[in-house]
Amino acid sequence: MDLIGQLTQQLGVNPQQAQGLAGSVLGLVQGAVKEKLGDDAAGQVAQAVPELSGWQQAAQAQAPAGDAGGGLMGALGGLMGGAPSQGGAGGGLGGLMGALGGAASQAGEVAALVSLAQRFNIDASKATLIAPIVLNFLKSRLDPGLVSKVLAVVPMLAGGGGGGSGTPSGGGGLGGVLGGLLS
Repeated sequence: MDLIGQLTQQLGVNPQQAQGLAGSVLGLVQGAVKEKLGDDAAGQVAQAVPELSGWQQAAQAQAPAGDAGGGLMGALGGLMGGAPSQGGAGGGLGGLMGALGGAASQAGEVAALVSLAQRFNIDASKATLIAPIVLNFLKSRLDPGLVSKVLAVVPMLAGGGGGGSGTPSGGGGLGGVLGGLLS
């Protein structure tokens, strides 16, 4: 699968924007994989996507002047911040806090995608198209077992249904959260 071609066609952007977006989104995915699954899994992602380094360089080259990674780091914080660890017997309150943390995490992931889309001058309404395209690309490159692990640590990729159409089912997932944020 040609990720840059898909992003260019589906989002209506030029190849440079698509490369920057691909480098940023996949960099976030790889960072989450490294933090939550370890260096071995992150290495497998890097090996399966040798273009990642070049795409990340394209993303850095397109960073707005004065943006010393703050936008990307903010997006990364939103993507990685939501897996609260529940220690001890928290009972119902712990479950509620975990559910709220999960909702906040998903909102953070959506905000990260919207932020990245806007960074590359892509309309925020198209952010829901990004996750299914990236997921299909990863499915074409990674072992199915690793894809499952990636989805466990980066659930936003499955939020659009993963069917490639970019249309969320039932208004849930990434599309539902994004719709709530944009309305």
